[in-house]
Amino acid sequence: MGLRSMLRNLFGRSAGGRARATHAARTVVAAPPEPEIAPGYPARDWEEIPPYLPVDPAEHREAVIIATAIAAADRPESSFSVKRVSLANPEYRRVACIATALGAGALPESSFVVKHVYRQKSLEETHAA
Repeated sequence: MGLRSMLRNLFGRSAGGRARATHAARTVVAAPPEPEIAPGYPARDWEEIPPYLPVDPAEHREAVIIATAIAAADRPESSFSVKRVSLANPEYRRVACIATALGAGALPESSFVVKHVYRQKSLEETHAA
């Protein structure tokens, strides 16, 4: 914006050099919408089920030895660093299998990816939060 445009906007052509009345900007701030996991299902009533569960540190050794032996295969000079050992959550797997089977219906060539599985909180947990 040039100087002339700025002056024209401030004083206007027909105002005869008088400043135009400016309207105060009104900002309407709406409350953020409540997070939902799906339309009509507020997130506060549901808890996410983790796809993997942590393993007891006492059981790490066997899992690490087996995993590194499989990964190393025929390269004994390789080295590995295992950062975490987890176990697949059986509840998550069962729900994911049922959901994809129902979603596929009569179309066996379809495929689905389950990203999240939620469990409804009990009434005591919902009212306490």
